[in-house]
Amino acid sequence: MPWKFGQALNIGKRSQQQDRVGIFHNGDKHLMVVADGMGGIPKGDLAAQIVVDTAEQAFNNNKTDIPESLLEDICVQAHEKINQLETDGGSAPGTTCALLYLDKRHAHWAHIGDSRLYHYRQNRLINRTLDHSLRQLMIEQGVLERTSEEADAVQNQLYKRLGGCKDPQPDIHASMLENGDLFLLCSDGFWQSIETQRIPAILDNHPLEDDGPERLVGIALENGGQHCDNISVALAQWQKTPPRFLPGISTFFTGKR
Repeated sequence: MPWKFGQALNIGKRSQQQDRVGIFHNGDKHLMVVADGMGGIPKGDLAAQIVVDTAEQAFNNNKTDIPESLLEDICVQAHEKINQLETDGGSAPGTTCALLYLDKRHAHWAHIGDSRLYHYRQNRLINRTLDHSLRQLMIEQGVLERTSEEADAVQNQLYKRLGGCKDPQPDIHASMLENGDLFLLCSDGFWQSIETQRIPAILDNHPLEDDGPERLVGIALENGGQHCDNISVALAQWQKTPPRFLPGISTFFTGKR
């Protein structure tokens, strides 16, 4: 299956890059990961790197035919390794993550925290992960309006992450694939600073295999302003192929069969 892949990162206006991205391949199987180390806690960058390293190792050594098990194992292993990082008695380091496993005509994904996955088909958004944030929880409960200032104030308060005292419980989903399907994984520094419904149109003018990822990150960086967070994206698209016609044969319908 002919996939196209791309990725881009930018430090934004922060002093340290805590986002990490990985894209790994093994024949017709692919694994993508975006991890965003939690700010305000030391070693968030190391926590994010552990997720990427753990994902690569688990993918290369994978013995299971159950993608959901692989994704869950990555989260559990990364969580345990993050908790082994030495700290100065403070809170354990933490990170969010989004994972995508592609295998032939199937996609499987998992996420923890507010790193997101977007799934587009025919330029329309058909799937999107829901953040493990107090904001999302209160919106679902009808306590907050999605666009209110109160909602923005609690966006960064997460109730799920990798690292810490709570066991990781990733949300895991799957979908059949169709020709032209587009996936985007990103950190919150990206999705907070770009209109995600515009992404397919932007990639039409800036193809994924050319400068598409850098263009998307550039728009988010410009929109993020002087307080722009780290920005990261990873993209995959099943290449769009035109209908096949046999040479020398014309096919048409008269309206009746």
